Parts: sequence; structure tokens; C-alpha cells
Amino acid sequence: MTGKSLSIEDADAVVDVTGQVCAMPILTAADELRNAADGDLLAIKTGKPEDKCEDVENWASRLDGASLVDTRGTDAGVVAFLRRRVTE
Repeated sequence: MTGKSLSIEDADAVVDVTGQVCAMPILTAADELRNAADGDLLAIKTGKPEDKCEDVENWASRLDGASLVDTRGTDAGVVAFLRRRVTE
């Protein structure tokens, strides 16, 4: 990503899936995406350690209706940023 680094404060919605086990994080994020407007930025707080960033990117990039914009490691775990896009 180029330009300013994203933070949770930039997101239109924040979804905390910390502590959820597979496949609940994916289902929770997908549900939130369905309710988001086209162009909304969604931050998904995973609670996963930074060395699991690739795993988070992998499942987040597969969500229908969203584009993976960025991931960030934080003290609380990896945060994935997705942009809602309406597909027709």
C-alpha cells in the first residue's frame, strides 16, 4: 500500500473476531460486509500474532464483496483492512 498507513480509526466499521475459532471469523466478517455500503473500509481485529499475518491475508482476500487493502500487526494482533465493493 502506498501513502498513509491505515489505522482502526480510519475504518467505517470494526469487527473484533478475537478468540473465535474457524470458521467463525470468516462468517462474522462476511456478515459485516453484507451490511456495509459500497466503498466502506472494514477493519477486522483478529487477535492473531503477527507471524500469522499471511494466514489472515489468505482468508480475508477470499471474502466475496471485498478487496484486501492492507494488514497491520498491532499489540493486540493482526488487523486486516478490507474495502467493500458491490459486485454485479
